[in-house]
Parts: sequence; structure tokens; C-alpha cells
Amino acid sequence: MTKTEAQEVLSFHSCRNRNVNDPRWEYGFVGRLRPSSGELNEDNFIQIMESIRILKHDLSSETIDKNLVYDIISIIRLTRTWCVSPGGLNNNLTDHDQDKLLLWVGIIEKTLFYLLDGADEEIAFQDYECYLQDSSEQLLKAELLRAI
Repeated sequence: MTKTEAQEVLSFHSCRNRNVNDPRWEYGFVGRLRPSSGELNEDNFIQIMESIRILKHDLSSETIDKNLVYDIISIIRLTRTWCVSPGGLNNNLTDHDQDKLLLWVGIIEKTLFYLLDGADEEIAFQDYECYLQDSSEQLLKAELLRAI
């Protein structure tokens, strides 16, 4: 994925891309959070994080594209406002889904914080790497249990 493609991915996941007829707008991270839009999609979270990884130098530089930061902040803010806040727009989410969303946006937020501070990639993406490792371990355990 190129930097331009990564920026486009973030713009669709934040619903800030003007091409609202593209399915990526509706099925992106924030688009899926609209009331009755369907289930959570972990792949959307991973696409966001991998896009941020590609753009890590852009987010750590002295001059930062405002739209890039705004896309990421929109993902964080709208998720919390719509899905986790009391009286949020999406009352269809289970407690488990809300916890998962809070985990995802917490990882996104912490990664952005560390990149803006100029931290090394290892530090900035530490929570994300732990998340991926835990998910893989859970999948492996499930596979082993199925084999028994």
C-alpha cells in the first residue's frame, strides 16, 4: 500500500471521503457503526492500523497534514460518541461489541499520541502488536480445541 492509498483508506474509514457512493464509505469503520449497519469488522481496524503504520513518518514530522490527523481523530471521536456514550446513536451494540470498539479506538489513539510525540515505531505500535499476538493465540487455542 502506498502513502496515497493509506490516506484514502483512512478517509473512507472515517467517512470523510466525498465519494459516498463507494462501498468503502458505507462498510468502513465508522460507516459500519451507523445504526443498523451490521456487525463489527476487525479487518477495518487492521486496515486503519496498517495505514497508520505506512504513514508513521508523516505523523511524526514537524509539519503534519491536518486532514490525515482529522481522519484518525474522526474515527476515534465518532466511535466514542455514537457507540459508547450514554444516549449514543447506535443502541444495537452489545456490551462485548462496545468493549471491543473501546479497545480498538484506544489502540488507535495511543498509537497516534506516540507518533505525534516522535516515539519509535516499536513503542508507538506496541499495543497493536500485543493485540495481534493475542488474537493469533486465541485463534490457535480455538484450532487446538477443535482438534480434540
